[in-house]
Amino acid sequence: MMPRCALSPNEMWAALVAVCGYVPVPLGREDYIELMPVKRQKINDYGIRIDYRTYDHKALNPHRGERSPAGDGLWEIHYDPHAPGQIWVRLPKPDQPRGYGWEAVPWIHHTLVTAPFTDFTWQHIRRTVARRGSRVQHEHDLALALRELLERAAAGQGTHREKVVTARARVGADAANNGGAVWGILYGQRSEARALEPADEGVFDGSEDDDEPLTEDDAVGAWPAEGAQPSDSSTAPVQEPGVPAPRRAQVTVYDPFEESLRW
Repeated sequence: MMPRCALSPNEMWAALVAVCGYVPVPLGREDYIELMPVKRQKINDYGIRIDYRTYDHKALNPHRGERSPAGDGLWEIHYDPHAPGQIWVRLPKPDQPRGYGWEAVPWIHHTLVTAPFTDFTWQHIRRTVARRGSRVQHEHDLALALRELLERAAAGQGTHREKVVTARARVGADAANNGGAVWGILYGQRSEARALEPADEGVFDGSEDDDEPLTEDDAVGAWPAEGAQPSDSSTAPVQEPGVPAPRRAQVTVYDPFEESLRW
């Protein structure tokens, strides 16, 4: 309707919604993968290495050492900071309608560390375990230290700092698996990790970056920093006799899945 008018994506969206409306559709598996943080790296003989974690799978065999169809020759990799146990690689698949498909590639030590953990937990381990051998041996030492930390936390042991780290790992895993932690925050429910954090001032919060220098198989990638959630510490006012109690504010969260079912 406006062929000579240059519109931004948001302006185009507003114009089309005004004309056609929209139907809310729940996100599918591939949609969630597309929205994850991205890295662009090579597929080496040993697989893909991200922050001292090596990911490998037989599906990578035809592409080891090969350039991707992209202009930079690097492969598109998506990862979840709340569940670093696997990554997703966009691989060409001519038999599919889009010409590509997502291949889940697990961490090589996923059988050694079976409990959920997050990138925050991993960074804590990296700062507490000194490197004493080769890179391969160091990754194995990190995996063992991570497993021991998670086992101590499951048994109710460990320092206060370790309990904070593992609590955040559980919250992150819930958010990655079913979004339960996210909905809890939206409705004002404080998580176990948040309840522990105020007493943990002055301790590393995961915002520093001491990663090793970038090499050929490492690419720059970042995800948004975790924002602090306000806590509900207000006290109830004194109710005077004969005065009706004020209504508590209702929080309504839009649920596209429920609305799609109504459609």
